Amino acid sequence: MRPGLSIAEQQELVARVRRGDAAAFERLFRAYYTPLVHFAVHIVGTLPEAEEVVQRVFVNIWRNRAAWAPHVSVAAYLYGAVRNEAVKYSQRRPPAVPLEEAAEMACDRPHPDQQLVGNDLTELIERLIQELPEQRRLIFTLSRDHGLTYAEIAQSLGISIKTVETQMGRALRQLRERLQAWLNVAP
Repeated sequence: MRPGLSIAEQQELVARVRRGDAAAFERLFRAYYTPLVHFAVHIVGTLPEAEEVVQRVFVNIWRNRAAWAPHVSVAAYLYGAVRNEAVKYSQRRPPAVPLEEAAEMACDRPHPDQQLVGNDLTELIERLIQELPEQRRLIFTLSRDHGLTYAEIAQSLGISIKTVETQMGRALRQLRERLQAWLNVAP
């Protein structure tokens, strides 16, 4: 889902946006809006909220365009800004489900065989991804769903590349182990 803009095109768009070029801003918006919304859904949980988060990020960029100077790739900047805005958004809203009720729901997990009968493999994998610890899930999603490099992920989340590599390795191992358990396949 990574937009097909080269680094040179990204830098040119940033320069044009800084000068107030609305057409360049629209091109940037159209190139990144959908993948950023898909990314934000993993943090805030619903499509309307994700759209609101991404729109806030773009509005802030436009309002502060003269000073906008991403020190990383545009993709890394946008994913980092959306992540930060989505986390702030999530912290401001009350939980949709009371914690006690959420804990009960987590204990009511159906047997793995029943789960496989009721869901296809894609749904199962998506759920397992959602069960990853937050940072691990974000790193996995940025890499696999949005096509960011480890360096871009590190820049957007403000962590080292080594941390990204470690978390990706743990995410893949955790998903593999859970899938084996769900599928009842010997390792």
